[in-house]
Amino acid sequence: MSQELIERWDSYLNKLRDRFYEVLDSAEGPMQEIIDGVQYDTIVIINILNGLKYQTVTQLSAKADEGWSKMRLEILKVNANSLLKEQEPKRGIFQQWIQDEFERYEIKSYARTARKILENVKAHIDEKKLHRCTQCGAELPINVYSFMAINLKCESCGSVNTYQPDDRVRALEYYVIEPLANEYAMEEKIKGKTDKAAMKEYYKKYYGYLMENVPDKKEFYQRTMDERLNNPFFSMY
Repeated sequence: MSQELIERWDSYLNKLRDRFYEVLDSAEGPMQEIIDGVQYDTIVIINILNGLKYQTVTQLSAKADEGWSKMRLEILKVNANSLLKEQEPKRGIFQQWIQDEFERYEIKSYARTARKILENVKAHIDEKKLHRCTQCGAELPINVYSFMAINLKCESCGSVNTYQPDDRVRALEYYVIEPLANEYAMEEKIKGKTDKAAMKEYYKKYYGYLMENVPDKKEFYQRTMDERLNNPFFSMY
């Protein structure tokens, strides 16, 4: 009887896992269509992901609670009290699994959207206007991730050029570079919820990505990373 209850409980949780993937698989087509239509922000993606999170993490976690309540009564009926301590942790393991899996899906979705926005912005950028000297036409060292207004002296003719990114380029920092940095450090971010060492690695990878891709703000990102890494939280037992 005990083995039968274990198998029923395992089967129930596996069905919840299958349902998780069914929901996300059915959303893939509409999600891709939405991403294809994105212009310069992720507002619509935020709304979709909130809805999917409710259908998966919220509802399926609640079903795990409901399932365990029923299973607990079944176990008590047959006086198999030893099973309670053995089987109850599976509920928490499932609930943590579904949170982590959805977070991976969420991070990847924002990264996919970020690449589409970057594609749109690059199509909008006038390379000659933004990256060449207005006097002699020589190439200027301006990164597409330059979000701040900067003055650059042309090495060819000596004239000073002012680069002023418009709002669409400025939006890249929040809507593109940060989601891509999160994707780059995704596993460390997820592990970091329960592992301080992993959290520190997340900060290193996340801010390292930002510093590499946004050289104009390297000092700012370095300072922010150092502040986080030196937080007393990491020295606490």
